[in-house]
Amino acid sequence: MQDLDAKEHLEYYFVFGNSPINTKYPSIFEAINCEILQNYKEFQSKFKLQICPKESVKLLTKLAKSDRKRFNLTKNIPRKLATQILNELIGSGLIQIEKSKEPKPFKSKHQKLKKELRHYQIQDKIHFKDNLARFWFRFCQPNLELLEAGKFDEVLSLIKSEFEMYCSLPFELASIRLLAHHLNIPKNAFTSYWTKDDEIDIFSSIDDFIVVGEVKYKDRKICKNVLNLLKFKCEKIGIKPNLIALFSKSGFSNELLNLKDDTILLFDIDDFKDIL
Repeated sequence: MQDLDAKEHLEYYFVFGNSPINTKYPSIFEAINCEILQNYKEFQSKFKLQICPKESVKLLTKLAKSDRKRFNLTKNIPRKLATQILNELIGSGLIQIEKSKEPKPFKSKHQKLKKELRHYQIQDKIHFKDNLARFWFRFCQPNLELLEAGKFDEVLSLIKSEFEMYCSLPFELASIRLLAHHLNIPKNAFTSYWTKDDEIDIFSSIDDFIVVGEVKYKDRKICKNVLNLLKFKCEKIGIKPNLIALFSKSGFSNELLNLKDDTILLFDIDDFKDIL
């Protein structure tokens, strides 16, 4: 098996999840081409859906690209059918629900809600339970006609153009694993936190000790403005963090490194070796 650095190891995990995979390939894209695209019929059978296949595929394809909020995913599907599909997909182990932590808008007995909040619904999020399933419905299922025509290079080109964006979510979830490991806190104590207008990548509150985090999978260093923006979002939402964690694919600016202390944790790509 080829020795991988932390970035390469993460890329394999982002695509193949926990599935056993030979890492002999010179790049992740060679692995994708040989292991998935060339064997698309095998995966097509693996991810064949029995219940409402047309609507289920449409929902999962949208989920693989969207913000994962429940009502956004199902708004064009009749409510009863959407509930049935989601329950079947959850039961099959393909997806799971992440409950929102957003509090309901407060109003007194004789007070009306603000106009923009009157029809607002707090939404849970939906996640694929496995990276490989998300990869399939992000890149392969929508391009089955190209795969059936043997146009593997064309599909691979599409994958390359969107790969960094695709990796952002699994990097966020891997960051939760790393932070839980670092703090010796159960992984399920961490979620993201979102409201109508804002989102915090990582959030945990245990015995009033609040941890928040921001994750960036970009080919540039994180600067102080990312920290400032996270603090601003916390203040806007009404969260007072005791600990802030930042995660970066490409490291941190010197200014931010100088701010690191007991209340600000910085993790770069090499730190992920602890959980790989």
